[in-house]
Amino acid sequence: MYIGEVSKLTGASKKAIHHYEALGLLSKVPRLGKYRIYDKHHVVIISMIKKAQSLGFKLSELLPMIEVKAKENRFPVEVAINAIKKKQKHIRIEIEQAEQLDVELGSLKQELIDQFPLNNPNN
Repeated sequence: MYIGEVSKLTGASKKAIHHYEALGLLSKVPRLGKYRIYDKHHVVIISMIKKAQSLGFKLSELLPMIEVKAKENRFPVEVAINAIKKKQKHIRIEIEQAEQLDVELGSLKQELIDQFPLNNPNN
């Protein structure tokens, strides 16, 4: 299939698909004349890339998986799982930091209310 159809199926722009290929996230795409010919495997990979991006992964974070895949000719599930675990750990840290910030903001709000009473302290 041509890039237009792949774009429709995956939601990735043509420019993004070319970028994924240039970065090595897509295996060598065969050509018919000057046109690239994509297959179902490319659709799956592009869809996975889009899903990973929507979950906060940067393209650079996906490269190690692609490198192992190219070297060992298999999808490195263990590398992907480790990347997901690392991302989850990072998110948990961000959540803890956000919760602490929320507590501190609540304290600041209360200090302001105590120092400068308002008619309606719920504002």
